[in-house]
Amino acid sequence: MPVIDRSFQTVTNEVFDNQNLSAPNDFSKFVSSLITNVQFKGTVLQNADFQAASLSNVDFSPFQSVSTDLTGAKFNLATMSNVNFTQANMVGANLFKASIDGSNFSGANLTNASLGEADLSGDPDGIFNNFSNANLTNADLTSAKLKGANFTGANVTGADFQSADIESIQFVNTNATDAKFNLTNFTDATLENSIFDLADLTGVALTDTNPTQQAQAAGLSFRGAKMAGFRAEDVNMTGSNFSAYVNSNGSAEPTDLTGAILPDTDLDGADLRGAIMVNAIAEDLQLVGANLNTFVSPNGTSYQTNLSGAKLTGGNLTNATAIGANMSGIDIGLGSLNNATLTGANLSQAFLENVTISGTNFTGANLSQANLKFAQDGTAQTLLVGATLTSADLTSAELNNVQLDNANMTGASLISTQLNGADLSGANLTDVNFVDGSAVGANFTNANLSNANLTNVDLTNADFTGATATNAIGLYVGTAGANTLNGSGGNDKIFGNQGNDILNGQAGNDYLDGGANNDTLNGGDGEDTLIGRAGNDIFNGGAGADTLLFSSGFGVDTVNNFRNGADKIDLISFNTGFSNLSISVGAGNSIVTSTAFGVGNSITVTGVTNLTAADFLFA
Repeated sequence: MPVIDRSFQTVTNEVFDNQNLSAPNDFSKFVSSLITNVQFKGTVLQNADFQAASLSNVDFSPFQSVSTDLTGAKFNLATMSNVNFTQANMVGANLFKASIDGSNFSGANLTNASLGEADLSGDPDGIFNNFSNANLTNADLTSAKLKGANFTGANVTGADFQSADIESIQFVNTNATDAKFNLTNFTDATLENSIFDLADLTGVALTDTNPTQQAQAAGLSFRGAKMAGFRAEDVNMTGSNFSAYVNSNGSAEPTDLTGAILPDTDLDGADLRGAIMVNAIAEDLQLVGANLNTFVSPNGTSYQTNLSGAKLTGGNLTNATAIGANMSGIDIGLGSLNNATLTGANLSQAFLENVTISGTNFTGANLSQANLKFAQDGTAQTLLVGATLTSADLTSAELNNVQLDNANMTGASLISTQLNGADLSGANLTDVNFVDGSAVGANFTNANLSNANLTNVDLTNADFTGATATNAIGLYVGTAGANTLNGSGGNDKIFGNQGNDILNGQAGNDYLDGGANNDTLNGGDGEDTLIGRAGNDIFNGGAGADTLLFSSGFGVDTVNNFRNGADKIDLISFNTGFSNLSISVGAGNSIVTSTAFGVGNSITVTGVTNLTAADFLFA
């Protein structure tokens, strides 16, 4: 059949199936026609002109598997209802300002098609359009109304959605690589397992957007996307990929989320390697198990994940990894870093107040000037091995049993901080302020505490072997030789370490730890705690109610000037009781032994012959 011209006519109940209505230099025309219940199945309609036509119940689907050819066809300003374009070839077709509802474009090829300002919303009757599995590569959909449109399985690579209305749109298994979405807003959309690599989402807003199945990860890919100023509130984007996009030459383009706003968004398990999230705002962001490590491209270039200045107050980074990430100035106050791996990360000036860090690995991390006030560890061991905490604020933090060996804590504030059982061997604690803190049983072996202030710190059973405490306040540490160490008159902590030492507490409530070898401990005034450790030591408690503490392998020790009812012999570490002690009296002295002490260990209390259970402390 030759080219036809039915412009300005009513075309009803006609069949043009499997016909060629095009010519080499001509095309069929249906301009401003009223077309109802007409079939063009498998018909060749290249460059056909349907401008301003009204089409209802028109069928452009295949004829015996032969697709209808609408290459370059013009539907601009047309009105279409229930039109079937299934698998139609519409390359370069013009649907500018067309009004379409309830129509089926599934499997259609709309490459380079123009749908700018088209109304595909299905409003007001709510009969939406179907673009499932359609090819809209490089299509123009600027300012189009696409409310409720279904793009499941569609290819919209390079398509332009700028300023389009995409409310309630469905992108499931959709490829939107390099598509442009700036000046659009995804509201109530369905986004699942779709690709937005290299897409322009600058300033785009996603609200109340979820995958079709709440339990299933969203699985979106935003590799190398432009997302500066991107907004996503209360959105499920679990398992999504925001890592850098690898180009054909092996270089990579990082995803740019600069200034993104992501409150209450779920990014659990997301891949954010190399992403730029500078100054992002994301209160209560979920990043459980997320990957924020440095991205290394095939050509060997490293792209550091950058969250500097990000506001993630209350964020949950449990089990996340951020090896080598730039998190300087980040705010994760009141959040969770439990079991996160942050080795080598830059957290300088980070705000981590009230953060939980149970099992967190900060090995080699930079936390200089960071705020860790009230930070809390937990049952899992936290690692700060070799970390930099210079001038950091750890006031009232609970860091019991953490590993801080070889950490640099110069000038840090440790006021009221708990470091009980912590390992600070080899750490640099120069100029730290540890007033009113606690480090019971802590390991300070070979640590440097020069100029540190340890006033009123509980250092019971702490180990300062090889430590340096030059000009420290409230702490005196001896060398491996024989030292005479004198307290200041305040509440001093004096550690003799190796050698036959003489420790003089003088006034104040002092803690005297003789260390190895034969030491003399003179408490002086005040309520002092004296512990001799290994060697044959002499205890002179002096005035005040003193505690004389003994532990395994203490040797043959002598206690002078013991006062019943005031002084106490502390045997808690032996887990024994008064009935298990053997007390022999001779020459005006009492000699205390026990099988719990082991052979060769005894306590001679001079001038006292009436020791009772009240003179001892037991577990």
